[in-house]
Amino acid sequence: MGQQTDLEQSVMRTILWFSMFSSPLTVFEIWKWLLTPERAYDLSEIYTVLDKSEWLKMKLESHEGFYALRGQDIGSLIQERQIRFLDAERKYVLLRRVAKYFYLLPAVRAVGAVNTMAWWGTTPQSDIDLYVVTKTGAIWSSRFWLVLPFLLTGHRPNHGTNSQEAQDPFCFSFFATREKLGMEELCLPRDYYMAFWVRSLVPVFDRDENFDQFRKENRWVTHTLPNAHPRTLHPMHQPLRFPSLPIQWRVGESLYRLIQRNRLPSHLREIANLDSRVVVTDEMLKFHENDRRAEFRETFESLLDRHV
Repeated sequence: MGQQTDLEQSVMRTILWFSMFSSPLTVFEIWKWLLTPERAYDLSEIYTVLDKSEWLKMKLESHEGFYALRGQDIGSLIQERQIRFLDAERKYVLLRRVAKYFYLLPAVRAVGAVNTMAWWGTTPQSDIDLYVVTKTGAIWSSRFWLVLPFLLTGHRPNHGTNSQEAQDPFCFSFFATREKLGMEELCLPRDYYMAFWVRSLVPVFDRDENFDQFRKENRWVTHTLPNAHPRTLHPMHQPLRFPSLPIQWRVGESLYRLIQRNRLPSHLREIANLDSRVVVTDEMLKFHENDRRAEFRETFESLLDRHV
């Protein structure tokens, strides 16, 4: 069939990435998440190449406006995606209700939904994963007051324990101050996952344009995903505003730090700050000991070797 064009290969790369998560894509989604193309192609060019490329027709199949790798049960994949979308919609209703509490904490400046929440691809047992931006000098007190009510009411993840998994657990595993919004320093070599993570983040609330700054400090993503513009704050996700409570003072920050550092599980303390999985500083708190980015990269590049 001859040498494939850059656009054909970029479409295939995009389909292969999402095949790892059993997620078929619409034409618009292929265009938006087009992975490492030489340039930013137009949506019309995606329609054209899918219609005319014999190589892509051999590799892909379509059903009800979705595309996936040939040989997959695309009908079942679409049905499962719809089920997960409805679960995520339900979770967003819950998140918007709970986010009223976030407004009570003056040092909490912005909150975004990430991971499966950002992709509207959750199950009832999936975590409601959140990325939290705080004032400088208040990251420990912010985490303390955010986590406490969910811990007391049993709405925290209990992965790895013998207790029954909670439904719709809230996971506060990633905090950063307003001066530490750049993600590039956390990247692995060829870190496709982090690029998707940055561009898929769904703002839930933002007091003072922190996610605009987040976008500016993560311009590096454009080289990987040139068509994936950052998501903006949607009115359907924004909670009602409430006055903040005077419960966070910088004078008590050292106490909050001491309490939470002492409560960290030993396996987290052992790997903290050794690499980008677990980061524990006064500017960033990231507790992702089960960081699968390297695994996703290796699986994806193996797929590339087979299909592109």
